[in-house]
Amino acid sequence: MPTDATQIEARNSSTRRLKIAFVFPPIWPPHSDGSLQIWNREVTRQLSRSNDVLVYSGKFDCNRADLVPGVEYRRISTRLDQMFVRVLQRVRRALGIRRLLFSIDLWHILYALKIGLDLRKRRCDVVHIYNYPQFAHFIRRLNPNLRIILNMHGEWLTQIPFTNLQRRLHDPDLIVSCSDLITRAISAKFPDIAEHCKTIPMGVSVDLFSKTAQDPRPEAPPPRKLLYVGRISPEKGVHDLIDAFELIRREFSDASLTIVGPEWVAPREFIADHCLGRDEVAKLAPFYEGSYLSQLKEKLSAEVSSGVTFAGLVDHKSIAKYYAAADVYLTASLYESFGMSIIEAMAAGVPVVAARGGAVPDVVSNERTGLLVAKGDPSALAAAVSRLFTNTPLRNAIVNESLHYVRTQFSWETIGSRLLQLYSAAPVPMAARVDQVGCVSETKV
Repeated sequence: MPTDATQIEARNSSTRRLKIAFVFPPIWPPHSDGSLQIWNREVTRQLSRSNDVLVYSGKFDCNRADLVPGVEYRRISTRLDQMFVRVLQRVRRALGIRRLLFSIDLWHILYALKIGLDLRKRRCDVVHIYNYPQFAHFIRRLNPNLRIILNMHGEWLTQIPFTNLQRRLHDPDLIVSCSDLITRAISAKFPDIAEHCKTIPMGVSVDLFSKTAQDPRPEAPPPRKLLYVGRISPEKGVHDLIDAFELIRREFSDASLTIVGPEWVAPREFIADHCLGRDEVAKLAPFYEGSYLSQLKEKLSAEVSSGVTFAGLVDHKSIAKYYAAADVYLTASLYESFGMSIIEAMAAGVPVVAARGGAVPDVVSNERTGLLVAKGDPSALAAAVSRLFTNTPLRNAIVNESLHYVRTQFSWETIGSRLLQLYSAAPVPMAARVDQVGCVSETKV
């Protein structure tokens, strides 16, 4: 029977060495400190211990120390693609077209085709593609029997009109998302593929950050150091963070706030316009005019500005020391597809106060692994911080629960193991996957 054969195939692939290829977005280097880069680096490190791992990317300069030992890297030239994208951008502006270029088939099509042709020679078992369903489509056409995983680190599938998306979501064998928020949204919009939508979250280097975790804090002197780690961009709500800190300083005059991260403003049409409500976007609109960082600094009163430090971009390997110095981790983000810095704070033994933005409630359990407040409410943020500053038993209970939570759910070892299980359980593709009306259908063997 087909089901029995599929189960046998899954058992066999779970015990043998797999050949796994990852397709990184062509516009970003795979070895910097963005959340996707960290995920890719740590996952390939885990998988390469017992499998053959290959990473495709565009051509970017890098240091050998940035590469994972045992992982093969294939750098694909995107020069012609970049030239063509520039032409498309000029045409888009001239015609007043609002559609995002990365949603069309012509966007970096040569990159996808080159990878598809190279995969034909390499006889991989699995190809793991980040974010772009059109890449999965072209790679499927060139490799009909290859297991394909489409990994979404944002809500693009439910927000962006990719070409022929309804049909092409049948090209991947599984669609993996970084949070239950995204998985639920995809499953609701495309119920015919819901059973093939899974969640594999972001992870954390537990050993690195747990070394900073300390025993429960003493009652005196009271903790007063606040920390935020992430991009400085309007949808991250850093302006609400500043307003909350103004309120906190009225109650705790010795409180300080350290903001770690670069000013890297995501274009409105990439996140805010799709992920936030109309009223929220209207309130954010002024922050997209000029430098957001400069506006934040101008918001600070003279009395409070001395307590705020903008640390800028910090190498991820050095970030643990900032968590070690913090007493409360504070984020006012209006939208998160996951919230990687939140689990880093948990691993470091720092209690979390967070706005209910995007997937944050999927990561933080209110009153257990952190305190959640409404989005866009600086006074609620300040009140939650005050609770942690003055309630030592609550703070210690949250720290202890959080440490257990990240160790069991978000270690890279756990993430790697879950991925291998998914690879093994994915349906075995067949060359003949097209029915009489041209729609792709799943066949298990």
